Amino acid sequence: MLIAGGAVPSDDAESAELSPPTQRVVSVLELLAAAPHPQTSAQIADSLALSRSTVGNVLSALRARAWVNRRTDLTYEIGPGLLRVAERQQSKLAGGDPLRTALHALANEVGCGVALIRVDRDEIRFVAVVENRGRIPAGISVGTRLPLIPPGAATVVAHSPDTVRRAWLAAADPGERAHYEQVLADVRTLGAAVWGVDTNSLATLDVLADVVEHLADDTASSALRERILALLGGISGNAYSAGELAREAALPISYLSAPVLDPSGDPVAELLIGPLRTAVPKPERDHYLAALTATARTLHHHL
Repeated sequence: MLIAGGAVPSDDAESAELSPPTQRVVSVLELLAAAPHPQTSAQIADSLALSRSTVGNVLSALRARAWVNRRTDLTYEIGPGLLRVAERQQSKLAGGDPLRTALHALANEVGCGVALIRVDRDEIRFVAVVENRGRIPAGISVGTRLPLIPPGAATVVAHSPDTVRRAWLAAADPGERAHYEQVLADVRTLGAAVWGVDTNSLATLDVLADVVEHLADDTASSALRERILALLGGISGNAYSAGELAREAALPISYLSAPVLDPSGDPVAELLIGPLRTAVPKPERDHYLAALTATARTLHHHL
């Protein structure tokens, strides 16, 4: 930018002109982005040599725009608001990112949305979302977190240690635990899960997705948005058995999910596609499954 006399300021001069409050905000964001784990307000203050009240004010302002997220253990991490900004920019550069390229290719092949999730302790975290003629899952964006409870991340849990599987099953309603135990067994046999849903639930998913997107930038409604996201996580329907998928009749399908396994067979992520269709013939189901599992087998190289 030109200044008086037509001179162009140096980078150092521009840095000097940054206000201290701006520098503090940038420093907090950079620290959270670089930290291997979420940080407490006190840890951030000590790392940046700032007062705890100053850091508290910065975090409050960033939370108001969802640029940081405060977890239940009172630690902070980069929030969905900032991740959405990064996701939009990353989409422009997708050609240079092998992971994004693979996800976009899958979205184009199956003609629907794609998402990639990772499990972070007792939560599910969406790390990539590709929209393609529909949202996947409805109302979800990069950075969104959901509790790790059935049916979420079933294909990851199916390949996890017994302690993880038992905790996941214990979070289900008692009357549904036998069903979810069978789901985990079927995932290990089929290599994926196909989730059915009735027509009314599909309509509900769409309406709730519209509400979530309407509330995305309404900081006063963050609690309501979290409640709606929790509802969305519970409307994916029941997983089909191998026998049901072998039938020739068309079936309603909400999502399909497959585990991303490392070379030793340990789960590192879950890949989802979301047709959100009330009637999917068997040849198309087979195509969805083949495309999904083929992509899932390659993704560990990019994670």
